[in-house]
Amino acid sequence: MSMLKEKEHFVRSLLGFLDVVVGWIALNYSMNFFGFSERFYGSNDYLILNICILAVWFYLSKLLRLSEIYRSRPYSVILFNCLGLSFLGSGIIGLAIFAFRLDYIGMMPLIFFALINSFLMFISKGIIFSLLKYFRRNGKNYRYIVIIGDNSAASFIRQIIKNKEWGYRIVAIVDGGSLRQEFNSLFPVISSSDVNLDELITGKSVDEVIYCTERPDMKVLEELTFSCSEVGVIFRMYSPFFNMLTNRMHLHYFNTTPMLTFSNVPEDYVSLQVKRLIDFLGSFSVIVLLSPVFVFIAILIKMSSKGPVFFKQKRVGVRGRKFWVYKFRTMVTNAEALRAKLERHNEMDGPVFKMTNDPRITPIGRFLRKTSLDELPQFFNVFLGDMSIVGPRPPIPSEVSKYERWQLRRLSMKPGITCVWQISPSRNDISFEEWMRMDLEYIDNWSLKHDFVIILKTIRTMLRADGK
Repeated sequence: MSMLKEKEHFVRSLLGFLDVVVGWIALNYSMNFFGFSERFYGSNDYLILNICILAVWFYLSKLLRLSEIYRSRPYSVILFNCLGLSFLGSGIIGLAIFAFRLDYIGMMPLIFFALINSFLMFISKGIIFSLLKYFRRNGKNYRYIVIIGDNSAASFIRQIIKNKEWGYRIVAIVDGGSLRQEFNSLFPVISSSDVNLDELITGKSVDEVIYCTERPDMKVLEELTFSCSEVGVIFRMYSPFFNMLTNRMHLHYFNTTPMLTFSNVPEDYVSLQVKRLIDFLGSFSVIVLLSPVFVFIAILIKMSSKGPVFFKQKRVGVRGRKFWVYKFRTMVTNAEALRAKLERHNEMDGPVFKMTNDPRITPIGRFLRKTSLDELPQFFNVFLGDMSIVGPRPPIPSEVSKYERWQLRRLSMKPGITCVWQISPSRNDISFEEWMRMDLEYIDNWSLKHDFVIILKTIRTMLRADGK
Protein backbone atom coordinates (compact mmCIF):
# COMPACT_ATOMS: atom_id res chain seq x y z
CA MET A 1 0.00 0.00 0.00
CA SER A 2 2.86 2.37 0.83
CA MET A 3 4.40 1.62 -2.57
CA LEU A 4 1.08 2.49 -4.22
CA LYS A 5 0.94 5.80 -2.35
CA GLU A 6 4.53 6.59 -3.35
CA LYS A 7 3.65 5.84 -6.97
CA GLU A 8 0.57 8.11 -6.81
CA HIS A 9 2.62 10.89 -5.19
CA PHE A 10 5.25 10.62 -7.93
CA VAL A 11 2.61 10.72 -10.71
CA ARG A 12 0.89 13.74 -9.13
CA SER A 13 4.18 15.59 -8.83
CA LEU A 14 5.00 14.75 -12.45
CA LEU A 15 1.62 16.00 -13.67
CA GLY A 16 1.95 19.11 -11.50
CA PHE A 17 5.30 19.87 -13.12
CA LEU A 18 3.73 19.28 -16.55
CA ASP A 19 1.23 22.06 -15.69
CA VAL A 20 4.20 24.30 -14.89
CA VAL A 21 5.79 23.51 -18.27
CA VAL A 22 2.50 24.38 -20.00
CA GLY A 23 2.49 27.67 -18.08
CA TRP A 24 6.01 28.48 -19.27
CA ILE A 25 5.09 27.69 -22.89
CA ALA A 26 1.97 29.89 -22.66
CA LEU A 27 4.00 32.74 -21.13
CA ASN A 28 6.66 32.61 -23.85
CA TYR A 29 4.06 32.47 -26.61
CA SER A 30 2.18 35.44 -25.11
CA MET A 31 5.31 37.56 -24.80
CA ASN A 32 6.25 36.79 -28.41
CA PHE A 33 2.72 37.51 -29.62
CA PHE A 34 2.73 41.00 -28.07
CA GLY A 35 6.29 41.78 -29.25
CA PHE A 36 8.05 41.77 -25.85
CA SER A 37 10.65 39.13 -26.83
CA GLU A 38 13.65 41.48 -27.16
CA ARG A 39 13.01 43.23 -23.86
CA PHE A 40 11.81 40.14 -22.00
CA TYR A 41 14.14 37.19 -22.72
CA GLY A 42 17.36 37.01 -20.70
CA SER A 43 16.21 39.76 -18.31
CA ASN A 44 15.35 39.63 -14.61
CA ASP A 45 11.69 40.07 -15.63
CA TYR A 46 11.81 36.74 -17.46
CA LEU A 47 13.34 34.99 -14.43
CA ILE A 48 10.85 36.53 -11.98
CA LEU A 49 7.74 35.50 -13.91
CA ASN A 50 9.02 31.99 -14.60
CA ILE A 51 9.76 31.47 -10.90
CA CYS A 52 6.26 32.77 -10.08
CA ILE A 53 4.70 30.30 -12.53
CA LEU A 54 6.78 27.45 -11.07
CA ALA A 55 5.54 28.14 -7.54
CA VAL A 56 1.95 29.23 -8.27
CA TRP A 57 1.10 26.69 -11.00
CA PHE A 58 2.51 23.74 -9.03
CA TYR A 59 0.57 24.77 -5.90
CA LEU A 60 -2.71 25.48 -7.71
CA SER A 61 -2.44 22.22 -9.66
CA LYS A 62 -2.38 20.36 -6.34
CA LEU A 63 -5.05 22.60 -4.78
CA LEU A 64 -7.51 22.18 -7.67
CA ARG A 65 -6.59 18.48 -7.98
CA LEU A 66 -5.57 18.84 -11.60
CA SER A 67 -2.54 16.67 -10.90
CA GLU A 68 -4.74 13.79 -9.70
CA ILE A 69 -5.92 11.12 -12.10
CA TYR A 70 -9.62 10.48 -11.61
CA ARG A 71 -10.94 7.40 -13.33
CA SER A 72 -14.43 8.85 -13.75
CA ARG A 73 -13.76 12.59 -14.02
CA PRO A 74 -15.71 14.19 -16.93
CA TYR A 75 -13.91 16.51 -19.36
CA SER A 76 -16.19 19.40 -18.41
CA VAL A 77 -14.82 19.32 -14.84
CA ILE A 78 -11.25 19.27 -16.17
CA LEU A 79 -12.04 22.33 -18.32
CA PHE A 80 -13.55 24.14 -15.34
CA ASN A 81 -10.44 23.49 -13.23
CA CYS A 82 -8.10 24.48 -16.08
CA LEU A 83 -9.93 27.81 -16.41
CA GLY A 84 -9.83 28.23 -12.63
CA LEU A 85 -6.08 27.63 -12.44
CA SER A 86 -5.32 29.83 -15.45
CA PHE A 87 -7.31 32.89 -14.38
CA LEU A 88 -6.57 32.60 -10.66
CA GLY A 89 -2.90 32.06 -11.44
CA SER A 90 -2.89 34.96 -13.89
CA GLY A 91 -4.35 37.17 -11.18
CA ILE A 92 -1.44 36.26 -8.90
CA ILE A 93 1.00 36.87 -11.77
CA GLY A 94 -0.69 40.26 -12.20
CA LEU A 95 0.11 41.07 -8.56
CA ALA A 96 3.73 40.08 -9.19
CA ILE A 97 3.82 42.36 -12.25
CA PHE A 98 2.51 45.22 -10.10
CA ALA A 99 4.90 44.46 -7.22
CA PHE A 100 7.99 44.30 -9.47
CA ARG A 101 6.81 47.25 -11.60
CA LEU A 102 6.68 45.37 -14.89
CA ASP A 103 4.05 47.82 -16.13
CA TYR A 104 4.94 47.46 -19.79
CA ILE A 105 3.30 44.02 -19.88
CA GLY A 106 -0.22 45.41 -19.31
CA MET A 107 -3.64 43.77 -18.89
CA MET A 108 -4.30 42.39 -22.39
CA PRO A 109 -1.16 40.17 -22.54
CA LEU A 110 -2.15 38.78 -19.14
CA ILE A 111 -5.71 37.90 -20.29
CA PHE A 112 -4.28 36.44 -23.51
CA PHE A 113 -1.83 34.39 -21.43
CA ALA A 114 -4.70 33.02 -19.27
CA LEU A 115 -6.69 31.97 -22.35
CA ILE A 116 -3.69 30.33 -24.05
CA ASN A 117 -2.74 28.54 -20.84
CA SER A 118 -6.32 27.27 -20.40
CA PHE A 119 -6.38 25.95 -23.96
CA LEU A 120 -2.96 24.25 -23.81
CA MET A 121 -3.60 22.80 -20.35
CA PHE A 122 -6.99 21.37 -21.33
CA ILE A 123 -5.52 19.85 -24.49
CA SER A 124 -2.64 18.24 -22.54
CA LYS A 125 -4.99 16.92 -19.84
CA GLY A 126 -7.41 15.67 -22.49
CA ILE A 127 -4.67 13.73 -24.26
CA ILE A 128 -3.44 12.14 -21.02
CA PHE A 129 -6.93 11.20 -19.85
CA SER A 130 -7.90 9.88 -23.30
CA LEU A 131 -4.82 7.64 -23.39
CA LEU A 132 -5.54 6.32 -19.91
CA LYS A 133 -9.16 5.62 -20.83
CA TYR A 134 -7.99 3.81 -23.98
CA PHE A 135 -5.68 1.57 -21.96
CA ARG A 136 -8.41 0.79 -19.42
CA ARG A 137 -10.94 -0.06 -22.13
CA ASN A 138 -8.36 -2.54 -23.44
CA GLY A 139 -7.85 -4.25 -20.11
CA LYS A 140 -4.88 -2.31 -18.68
CA ASN A 141 -4.62 -0.67 -15.24
CA TYR A 142 -7.79 -2.24 -13.86
CA ARG A 143 -8.85 -2.18 -10.22
CA TYR A 144 -10.80 -5.09 -8.79
CA ILE A 145 -13.75 -4.18 -6.59
CA VAL A 146 -16.34 -5.82 -4.36
CA ILE A 147 -19.71 -4.07 -4.13
CA ILE A 148 -21.78 -4.51 -0.99
CA GLY A 149 -25.24 -3.03 -1.34
CA ASP A 150 -28.99 -3.20 -1.63
CA ASN A 151 -31.34 -2.28 -4.48
CA SER A 152 -30.04 1.32 -4.46
CA ALA A 153 -26.65 0.03 -5.74
CA ALA A 154 -28.17 -1.09 -9.07
CA SER A 155 -27.71 2.29 -10.77
CA PHE A 156 -24.04 2.47 -9.72
CA ILE A 157 -23.37 -1.08 -10.96
CA ARG A 158 -24.88 -0.21 -14.33
CA GLN A 159 -22.51 2.77 -14.57
CA ILE A 160 -19.52 0.51 -13.86
CA ILE A 161 -20.64 -1.87 -16.61
CA LYS A 162 -21.27 0.94 -19.11
CA ASN A 163 -18.09 2.96 -18.47
CA LYS A 164 -15.30 0.47 -19.09
CA GLU A 165 -12.83 3.36 -19.37
CA TRP A 166 -13.13 3.87 -15.59
CA GLY A 167 -11.06 0.72 -15.22
CA TYR A 168 -13.09 -1.16 -12.59
CA ARG A 169 -13.85 -4.88 -12.61
CA ILE A 170 -16.46 -6.27 -10.24
CA VAL A 171 -15.26 -9.54 -8.70
CA ALA A 172 -18.29 -10.03 -6.47
CA ILE A 173 -21.55 -8.41 -5.39
CA VAL A 174 -22.78 -8.93 -1.84
CA ASP A 175 -26.53 -8.48 -2.16
CA GLY A 176 -28.79 -7.23 0.59
CA GLY A 177 -31.68 -6.71 -1.81
CA SER A 178 -32.71 -8.07 -5.20
CA LEU A 179 -29.56 -7.44 -7.26
CA ARG A 180 -29.24 -11.14 -8.06
CA GLN A 181 -32.06 -11.03 -10.59
CA GLU A 182 -30.34 -8.39 -12.74
CA PHE A 183 -26.64 -9.13 -12.34
CA ASN A 184 -26.27 -12.84 -11.53
CA SER A 185 -25.41 -13.66 -15.16
CA LEU A 186 -22.58 -11.11 -15.16
CA PHE A 187 -20.93 -11.38 -11.74
CA PRO A 188 -20.93 -13.67 -8.70
CA VAL A 189 -23.78 -12.41 -6.52
CA ILE A 190 -23.54 -13.62 -2.92
CA SER A 191 -26.23 -13.30 -0.30
CA SER A 192 -25.16 -11.04 2.58
CA SER A 193 -26.19 -13.76 5.04
CA ASP A 194 -23.90 -16.37 3.43
CA VAL A 195 -20.61 -14.48 3.19
CA ASN A 196 -17.60 -13.96 5.41
CA LEU A 197 -16.47 -10.45 4.48
CA ASP A 198 -12.92 -10.88 5.82
CA GLU A 199 -12.37 -13.99 3.70
CA LEU A 200 -13.96 -12.36 0.65
CA ILE A 201 -11.67 -9.31 0.82
CA THR A 202 -8.47 -11.32 1.24
CA GLY A 203 -9.40 -14.18 -1.09
CA LYS A 204 -10.37 -12.27 -4.24
CA SER A 205 -7.35 -9.98 -4.88
CA VAL A 206 -9.58 -7.01 -4.08
CA ASP A 207 -8.31 -3.42 -4.53
CA GLU A 208 -11.44 -1.62 -3.30
CA VAL A 209 -14.62 -2.34 -1.38
CA ILE A 210 -17.63 -0.15 -2.16
CA TYR A 211 -20.50 -0.03 0.32
CA CYS A 212 -23.61 1.31 -1.38
CA THR A 213 -26.83 1.12 0.57
CA GLU A 214 -29.78 3.35 1.31
CA ARG A 215 -29.81 2.57 5.05
CA PRO A 216 -26.29 1.85 6.35
CA ASP A 217 -25.90 -0.82 9.00
CA MET A 218 -23.49 0.74 11.48
CA LYS A 219 -22.25 -2.64 12.72
CA VAL A 220 -21.47 -3.84 9.18
CA LEU A 221 -19.92 -0.46 8.40
CA GLU A 222 -17.61 -0.66 11.40
CA GLU A 223 -16.54 -4.20 10.52
CA LEU A 224 -15.87 -3.26 6.89
CA THR A 225 -13.77 -0.18 7.63
CA PHE A 226 -11.66 -2.13 10.14
CA SER A 227 -11.29 -5.14 7.84
CA CYS A 228 -10.24 -3.02 4.83
CA SER A 229 -7.88 -0.90 6.91
CA GLU A 230 -6.25 -4.01 8.38
CA VAL A 231 -5.23 -5.44 4.98
CA GLY A 232 -4.68 -2.14 3.11
CA VAL A 233 -7.77 -2.22 0.87
CA ILE A 234 -9.47 1.06 -0.10
CA PHE A 235 -12.96 1.43 1.35
CA ARG A 236 -15.59 3.65 -0.28
CA MET A 237 -19.14 4.31 0.76
CA TYR A 238 -22.25 5.91 -0.67
CA SER A 239 -25.52 6.64 1.09
CA PRO A 240 -28.10 9.37 0.40
CA PHE A 241 -28.29 10.01 4.15
CA PHE A 242 -24.51 10.41 4.55
CA ASN A 243 -24.45 12.61 1.47
CA MET A 244 -26.95 14.92 3.18
CA LEU A 245 -24.87 14.97 6.37
CA THR A 246 -21.62 15.95 4.69
CA ASN A 247 -23.18 18.73 2.65
CA ARG A 248 -25.94 20.16 4.83
CA MET A 249 -24.89 19.85 8.47
CA HIS A 250 -23.36 22.69 10.47
CA LEU A 251 -23.34 24.26 13.92
CA HIS A 252 -25.37 27.42 14.33
CA TYR A 253 -25.04 29.53 17.48
CA PHE A 254 -27.89 31.37 19.17
CA ASN A 255 -25.73 33.67 21.30
CA THR A 256 -23.61 31.00 23.05
CA THR A 257 -26.01 28.08 22.54
CA PRO A 258 -24.85 25.71 19.76
CA MET A 259 -27.49 24.07 17.58
CA LEU A 260 -26.77 21.17 15.23
CA THR A 261 -28.50 22.39 12.06
CA PHE A 262 -29.59 20.49 8.96
CA SER A 263 -30.41 22.58 5.89
CA ASN A 264 -31.85 21.23 2.66
CA VAL A 265 -30.61 24.11 0.50
CA PRO A 266 -27.11 25.41 -0.34
CA GLU A 267 -25.83 27.96 2.18
CA ASP A 268 -22.44 28.90 0.74
CA TYR A 269 -23.06 32.67 0.73
CA VAL A 270 -20.09 33.62 -1.47
CA SER A 271 -20.82 30.92 -4.08
CA LEU A 272 -24.52 31.85 -4.17
CA GLN A 273 -23.63 35.51 -4.73
CA VAL A 274 -21.29 34.47 -7.55
CA LYS A 275 -24.15 32.43 -9.03
CA ARG A 276 -26.42 35.50 -8.92
CA LEU A 277 -23.73 37.62 -10.57
CA ILE A 278 -23.25 34.99 -13.30
CA ASP A 279 -27.03 34.92 -13.83
CA PHE A 280 -27.19 38.70 -14.21
CA LEU A 281 -24.17 39.05 -16.50
CA GLY A 282 -24.97 35.88 -18.45
CA SER A 283 -28.61 36.80 -19.11
CA PHE A 284 -27.70 40.37 -20.08
CA SER A 285 -25.03 39.10 -22.50
CA VAL A 286 -27.38 36.57 -24.10
CA ILE A 287 -30.15 39.16 -24.53
CA VAL A 288 -27.76 41.66 -26.17
CA LEU A 289 -25.69 39.28 -28.29
CA LEU A 290 -28.59 37.13 -29.48
CA SER A 291 -31.03 39.97 -30.11
CA PRO A 292 -30.84 39.35 -33.91
CA VAL A 293 -31.77 35.70 -33.25
CA PHE A 294 -34.74 36.86 -31.13
CA VAL A 295 -35.95 39.06 -34.01
CA PHE A 296 -35.46 36.33 -36.62
CA ILE A 297 -37.39 33.73 -34.57
CA ALA A 298 -40.17 36.26 -33.93
CA ILE A 299 -40.54 36.82 -37.71
CA LEU A 300 -40.69 33.05 -38.35
CA ILE A 301 -43.39 32.58 -35.68
CA LYS A 302 -45.49 35.41 -37.13
CA MET A 303 -45.14 34.02 -40.65
CA SER A 304 -46.02 30.43 -39.68
CA SER A 305 -49.15 30.94 -37.54
CA LYS A 306 -51.54 33.53 -36.17
CA GLY A 307 -51.09 34.74 -32.63
CA PRO A 308 -48.52 36.43 -30.38
CA VAL A 309 -44.79 35.84 -30.64
CA PHE A 310 -44.37 35.10 -26.94
CA PHE A 311 -46.20 32.64 -24.73
CA LYS A 312 -46.47 33.55 -21.07
CA GLN A 313 -47.59 31.25 -18.31
CA LYS A 314 -47.89 31.43 -14.54
CA ARG A 315 -45.17 29.31 -12.92
CA VAL A 316 -44.15 28.48 -9.35
CA GLY A 317 -40.77 29.68 -8.09
CA VAL A 318 -38.87 29.60 -4.80
CA ARG A 319 -41.02 28.51 -1.83
CA GLY A 320 -44.20 28.69 -3.91
CA ARG A 321 -43.79 32.27 -5.18
CA LYS A 322 -45.59 32.69 -8.51
CA PHE A 323 -44.30 34.60 -11.52
CA TRP A 324 -44.85 34.86 -15.27
CA VAL A 325 -42.46 32.81 -17.39
CA TYR A 326 -41.84 33.75 -21.03
CA LYS A 327 -41.15 31.46 -23.99
CA PHE A 328 -41.42 31.69 -27.76
CA ARG A 329 -44.87 30.43 -28.74
CA THR A 330 -44.59 26.91 -30.18
CA MET A 331 -48.29 25.95 -30.12
CA VAL A 332 -51.54 27.17 -31.55
CA THR A 333 -53.20 29.94 -29.53
CA ASN A 334 -55.93 27.69 -28.05
CA ALA A 335 -53.47 24.99 -26.91
CA GLU A 336 -54.60 25.03 -23.27
CA ALA A 337 -58.24 24.51 -24.23
CA LEU A 338 -57.28 21.55 -26.46
CA ARG A 339 -55.23 19.84 -23.75
CA ALA A 340 -58.30 18.34 -22.05
CA LYS A 341 -59.09 16.37 -25.22
CA LEU A 342 -55.54 15.02 -25.39
CA GLU A 343 -55.10 13.94 -21.73
CA ARG A 344 -55.58 10.25 -22.61
CA HIS A 345 -52.45 10.48 -24.82
CA ASN A 346 -50.24 11.75 -21.98
CA GLU A 347 -46.93 9.83 -22.00
CA MET A 348 -45.76 11.04 -18.58
CA ASP A 349 -46.80 9.71 -15.22
CA GLY A 350 -47.56 12.17 -12.45
CA PRO A 351 -49.04 15.65 -13.02
CA VAL A 352 -46.89 16.57 -16.06
CA PHE A 353 -48.26 16.41 -19.63
CA LYS A 354 -46.05 15.33 -22.56
CA MET A 355 -47.08 13.83 -25.88
CA THR A 356 -45.09 12.75 -28.96
CA ASN A 357 -46.39 14.42 -32.13
CA ASP A 358 -48.58 16.80 -30.16
CA PRO A 359 -50.98 18.23 -32.78
CA ARG A 360 -51.03 21.60 -31.02
CA ILE A 361 -47.39 22.30 -31.92
CA THR A 362 -46.75 24.50 -34.97
CA PRO A 363 -44.14 23.52 -37.61
CA ILE A 364 -41.67 26.21 -36.48
CA GLY A 365 -42.56 25.36 -32.89
CA ARG A 366 -41.41 21.77 -33.38
CA PHE A 367 -37.99 23.00 -34.52
CA LEU A 368 -37.75 25.46 -31.62
CA ARG A 369 -38.54 22.70 -29.14
CA LYS A 370 -36.06 20.25 -30.63
CA THR A 371 -33.26 22.81 -30.34
CA SER A 372 -34.57 24.30 -27.05
CA LEU A 373 -34.56 27.75 -28.69
CA ASP A 374 -38.09 28.32 -27.42
CA GLU A 375 -36.54 28.77 -23.96
CA LEU A 376 -34.46 31.83 -24.97
CA PRO A 377 -36.96 34.47 -23.67
CA GLN A 378 -36.52 32.99 -20.20
CA PHE A 379 -33.24 34.87 -20.02
CA PHE A 380 -35.48 37.91 -19.36
CA ASN A 381 -36.83 36.01 -16.33
CA VAL A 382 -33.24 35.41 -15.22
CA PHE A 383 -32.37 39.07 -15.73
CA LEU A 384 -35.39 40.10 -13.62
CA GLY A 385 -34.34 37.70 -10.85
CA ASP A 386 -37.26 35.26 -10.98
CA MET A 387 -35.14 32.45 -12.40
CA SER A 388 -31.53 31.27 -12.64
CA ILE A 389 -29.67 29.91 -15.64
CA VAL A 390 -29.32 26.52 -13.92
CA GLY A 391 -31.90 25.09 -11.54
CA PRO A 392 -34.98 22.85 -11.36
CA ARG A 393 -37.51 23.69 -14.08
CA PRO A 394 -40.36 25.94 -12.85
CA PRO A 395 -43.64 23.95 -12.61
CA ILE A 396 -47.15 25.26 -13.22
CA PRO A 397 -49.44 25.67 -10.16
CA SER A 398 -51.71 22.78 -11.16
CA GLU A 399 -48.72 20.41 -11.14
CA VAL A 400 -47.54 21.61 -7.73
CA SER A 401 -51.00 21.02 -6.25
CA LYS A 402 -50.55 17.31 -7.09
CA TYR A 403 -47.02 17.01 -5.67
CA GLU A 404 -46.33 14.53 -2.93
CA ARG A 405 -44.90 16.12 0.20
CA TRP A 406 -41.27 15.10 -0.48
CA GLN A 407 -41.47 16.58 -4.00
CA LEU A 408 -42.15 20.08 -2.64
CA ARG A 409 -38.47 20.39 -1.68
CA ARG A 410 -37.57 21.03 -5.33
CA LEU A 411 -39.15 24.47 -4.79
CA SER A 412 -36.50 25.32 -2.19
CA MET A 413 -34.09 26.63 -4.86
CA LYS A 414 -34.61 29.23 -7.59
CA PRO A 415 -35.89 27.57 -10.79
CA GLY A 416 -33.69 27.53 -13.88
CA ILE A 417 -33.70 27.47 -17.67
CA THR A 418 -31.73 24.22 -17.75
CA CYS A 419 -31.29 21.42 -15.25
CA VAL A 420 -30.01 17.88 -14.78
CA TRP A 421 -33.16 16.42 -16.33
CA GLN A 422 -32.74 18.39 -19.58
CA ILE A 423 -29.20 17.12 -20.18
CA SER A 424 -30.09 13.49 -19.45
CA PRO A 425 -29.74 11.26 -22.55
CA SER A 426 -33.09 9.66 -21.67
CA ARG A 427 -34.89 12.90 -20.81
CA ASN A 428 -37.75 12.13 -23.18
CA ASP A 429 -38.49 8.79 -21.49
CA ILE A 430 -37.74 9.54 -17.85
CA SER A 431 -40.43 8.96 -15.22
CA PHE A 432 -41.87 11.85 -13.24
CA GLU A 433 -40.60 10.48 -9.92
CA GLU A 434 -37.07 10.03 -11.26
CA TRP A 435 -37.20 13.59 -12.61
CA MET A 436 -38.10 14.85 -9.14
CA ARG A 437 -35.29 12.84 -7.54
CA MET A 438 -32.77 14.22 -10.06
CA ASP A 439 -33.78 17.78 -9.10
CA LEU A 440 -33.40 17.00 -5.38
CA GLU A 441 -30.00 15.46 -6.03
CA TYR A 442 -28.98 18.66 -7.85
CA ILE A 443 -30.03 20.74 -4.82
CA ASP A 444 -28.22 18.45 -2.38
CA ASN A 445 -24.97 18.53 -4.39
CA TRP A 446 -25.10 22.08 -5.78
CA SER A 447 -21.86 23.86 -6.62
CA LEU A 448 -20.66 26.41 -9.18
CA LYS A 449 -18.64 23.65 -10.81
CA HIS A 450 -21.78 21.53 -11.18
CA ASP A 451 -23.62 24.46 -12.80
CA PHE A 452 -20.73 24.96 -15.23
CA VAL A 453 -20.88 21.29 -16.26
CA ILE A 454 -24.66 21.45 -16.77
CA ILE A 455 -24.33 24.56 -18.98
CA LEU A 456 -21.75 22.82 -21.20
CA LYS A 457 -23.89 19.69 -21.48
CA THR A 458 -26.94 21.83 -22.26
CA ILE A 459 -25.12 23.32 -25.26
CA ARG A 460 -24.30 19.78 -26.41
CA THR A 461 -27.96 18.75 -26.00
CA MET A 462 -29.12 21.76 -28.04
CA LEU A 463 -26.74 20.85 -30.86
CA ARG A 464 -28.09 17.29 -30.86
CA ALA A 465 -31.64 18.65 -31.23
CA ASP A 466 -33.30 15.62 -29.64
CA GLY A 467 -35.92 17.46 -27.60
CA LYS A 468 -39.67 17.03 -27.85
